[in-house]
Amino acid sequence: MKRPFAILLLAVCTSLTSVLHAGTPDELTAPSVQPHKEDLRQWALIPTYSYSFFNKGRQSWQEQDTQLLYQLNSQWSLGLETDFRDRPPSGSDIYYSGLASYSPLDALELHARVSFCSDPSFSANEVYSGGFQYQIMPEFGVLLDYEGFNFSQGSINEINPGVTIGITDNESLTLRYVHGWAFSSLEYDYYSGALNIGLPEGRRLSLAFAYGTDPDSELGSGGNTVNSLTAAYTSSIFFRQPFGKDLNAFAGIEYVYRLNQNGGELYQQLTPTIGLAWKF
Repeated sequence: MKRPFAILLLAVCTSLTSVLHAGTPDELTAPSVQPHKEDLRQWALIPTYSYSFFNKGRQSWQEQDTQLLYQLNSQWSLGLETDFRDRPPSGSDIYYSGLASYSPLDALELHARVSFCSDPSFSANEVYSGGFQYQIMPEFGVLLDYEGFNFSQGSINEINPGVTIGITDNESLTLRYVHGWAFSSLEYDYYSGALNIGLPEGRRLSLAFAYGTDPDSELGSGGNTVNSLTAAYTSSIFFRQPFGKDLNAFAGIEYVYRLNQNGGELYQQLTPTIGLAWKF
């Protein structure tokens, strides 16, 4: 399992609830205060496309993700998602997901997701995730998420706590820590930080950096599966541009420098991403 490009995409399109709120800034810090009924949009469509370039003779990857979200009422949001992932020479996989978000309080959001892949070449058979965001005070919030991957060769489980810090009215910092257990024999840690900067006219700049290890499973000699951990430095930058109150375009790029088991370069990866978030 390689960590996806979405480290910074979360800073652009965050919770289901906030995406469906017309005129509400897409904050990473916490669920936003519920809007007036006349400001609520029931639907949101979010298509995203990314293309990954590699060195060391590795073939390029591409990924196309589409979310369709529905605001049931001021507390409940539901969604469907398809994620097409093409990774030569392994093949192509499609994840199908269901999403849900519930906000019993203005400062609290609970969310969950279930994904499955019917015939995976490299992806998990199922992925389960859930967690919460709670804004203790305007300048400070806490986050906690769990994610579980069921692969044919074993399972991976992660717990992901974090905090959000309001620096100014237009700037916030989110710090995350991941601890994971992979294939019953490996443990790993991951650290990340994302800075969100609000710009005039609703524009937003998001910067992130992360370092840690990922579990990886490869086919070794004699057809045996070899499980290992590889470390990586990841940095990314995204920019969001609104077009009216119901349409946002975003674009960004992620750079990954991955190490081999001896601490040398395994490969470098560059992933540009573009997308839209349309509320209607």
